[in-house]
Amino acid sequence: MQAHRAGWCVALFHEGGRRDILAVCGVSSPRTPGRRRMPAVTFHRELPANMPTMVMAFGGWIDAGEAATGALRHLVHHLAAPCLASMDPEEFFVLTQARPVVRKTSDGPRDVQWPQSEFFLWQPPAGRAGLLLFCGMEPHLKWRTYAQRLLDVAERCGVQRIVSLGALLAGQPHTRPPRVTGRSTDPAWQALVEAWGMYRPSRYEGPTGISTVVLEAAARRGISHLALMGQAPHYLQGTENPAVIQALLAVVTRVLDLGLDVSQLDEAVQRFRARCDQAVARDSSVETHIRQLEQDYDATGGEAQHAPQEDAPHSAQLIQEVEDFLREEGERGGGV
Repeated sequence: MQAHRAGWCVALFHEGGRRDILAVCGVSSPRTPGRRRMPAVTFHRELPANMPTMVMAFGGWIDAGEAATGALRHLVHHLAAPCLASMDPEEFFVLTQARPVVRKTSDGPRDVQWPQSEFFLWQPPAGRAGLLLFCGMEPHLKWRTYAQRLLDVAERCGVQRIVSLGALLAGQPHTRPPRVTGRSTDPAWQALVEAWGMYRPSRYEGPTGISTVVLEAAARRGISHLALMGQAPHYLQGTENPAVIQALLAVVTRVLDLGLDVSQLDEAVQRFRARCDQAVARDSSVETHIRQLEQDYDATGGEAQHAPQEDAPHSAQLIQEVEDFLREEGERGGGV
């Protein structure tokens, strides 16, 4: 299946702060009052019943470089997937922490935009199963209720498998291809990630994010999942990273046979890496640190590395200097 729209949604790499996924991507979103509702969820169109797979991503805890949500936004845009339903932010968010924003509409008046948790649907030509997409910020409140409502919608749409997108900070140099690891409870998907050399058993213990809660609740309902995790450079914590977005998209389109041409992100990735190179070249100690990360990456054949400790030499200074430079470049119009 070829992408339905030409050109990548470049605006995704220019706008700061919280963004309206539909306004940025130009996807239609009829929000007609009086549509069918369930607790905390409003539907904007008729529910499909032939969506066996859902792809989901959350902003926040496991969204380093905004790679997970960035990849999901690209899927919405290139599949021209309209909005199916949205979850009520008042029940799940502390709005003094995730404040709504005011934007001017195209015809003049201002519009209040709230923290978003939205479902989108892609219905391909006859003979192929559809795809449910979900993108949302990690909620502040009622995680179990939030997971229940999300999965209630998924089950009504016929979802049997979930692809969860995430990205974490690691000892990944920006000069090397981003790693993506994966593991699955679905035997066919697990066989794929093992065959592609992506499988990494999880040994992590500690605080977790909403995606883990949703996947655990899904397992209790008999819904299998594939968890994909991109590796982002630890020294680019506050910067959207198109290289990791592209890496996640490449795996998703391969697993689901979507036929998306991710090479259309190559130019954005090259510009991003050039800006990072400029930032690193300003400080020899930072440059030395990057060279060490490259050696570690090459020595392990691209195996996932943990992020350096926060008190590692030059770590805080490195992060601040690189991000200050990238921010200055963005303000001068040199954004990705």
